[in-house]
Amino acid sequence: MITVSKEITIMRPRSNDWEAILEILKTANFHQIGGAEMSEFPLCDCFIAVDNLTPVGVAGYKMLDPTTAKTTLLTVHPDYRGRKIGIRLQQSRFAFLRDKGIKTIYTNCDDPAVIRWNERHFGFRKTGQLIPKVHEFGRKDKDHWVNLVADL
Repeated sequence: MITVSKEITIMRPRSNDWEAILEILKTANFHQIGGAEMSEFPLCDCFIAVDNLTPVGVAGYKMLDPTTAKTTLLTVHPDYRGRKIGIRLQQSRFAFLRDKGIKTIYTNCDDPAVIRWNERHFGFRKTGQLIPKVHEFGRKDKDHWVNLVADL
């Protein structure tokens, strides 16, 4: 467990956290797990931020090969945004991935503000690749993902 503050802790999810995680994902239209955009979201491949044992944020990842990984969803419940929980979730998953030997991380974003956030805080840069969305997922006003890459 990584303590973030007196009230927020970053940890691995427990099996009974799934419903709360889905509620958080709903706030960003990321809850359609099992669909074409996000076929799976294994709890063993994510971190959660908890407030008094209640999940308030989630960040996942997927290993692509021994030195490359991809992020798979990051969102914080709207009531907890602006408290740097997203940054702490990102830092936790990146530290874990670095410890596993990951050198390169990819992410797909559909929100210009989140793209800037990733560029500013984590050194991501646009690859130039735009990935069409298969169905509505994330921002409803965007029909593609912007692919980004960073060195860990």
